[in-house]
Amino acid sequence: METAVVIRARLPAGLERLRRRSVAEARRGLPAHLTLLYPFVEAGQLDPAGRQAVAVVAARHATFDYRLVSGARWPGVAYVAVDPVEPFVALQADLARVFPDYPIYGEPRAFAFVPHVTVAEGAGTDEAAVLRESAWMSLPRTTRASALDVIADDGGGWRLVWRVRLARMPP
Repeated sequence: METAVVIRARLPAGLERLRRRSVAEARRGLPAHLTLLYPFVEAGQLDPAGRQAVAVVAARHATFDYRLVSGARWPGVAYVAVDPVEPFVALQADLARVFPDYPIYGEPRAFAFVPHVTVAEGAGTDEAAVLRESAWMSLPRTTRASALDVIADDGGGWRLVWRVRLARMPP
C-alpha cells in the first residue's frame, strides 16, 4: 500500500478537470496536492507514534497563503508552479529530518525539491500542448496551506488517513 504526506491544493475548476483527464492516479482519487514525502510509511505501519511525529512537524509550521502562479514543465510533466516556495521547502526538509528513511520520491541522494502541483504526467504527455489549454488562464490564484494530509492507496483508490493541522500562529 502506497502512502504520502501532502498538502492539498485547490485548483481552479478547469485545471482540475484537465488534471483528472491527464493524471491516471487522479481518476483513482488522488487529490490535487503538493508532495512533501513519497513514498512514505507503509499504510499497515502507520501508528500513533508516526502520527505524533507528523503532528510535531505540523506544530512547528504556521498556516500560510501561497499562489498557484503559472504552468511550467519538465519532460513528461506539466505542473502548476507555486510562490512562495520557501514554506513548502521548509516543511519538506523538516519532515525529511524526522523521517530520514523516506527520502522524497525515494531519492537516496541530494534532491532539488521543487514544490508543484502536477496537472499532466506520463509517457506520451505533450507538455507544450497541455500548457496551451485555456484552463491555465485561471491563474494566478491565491490559496492557503493549513494541514498536512497523510494519504494512502490501498489498491482500491487513494484515501485520507490523517489530516494534521498546521499551527495557526507563527511558532
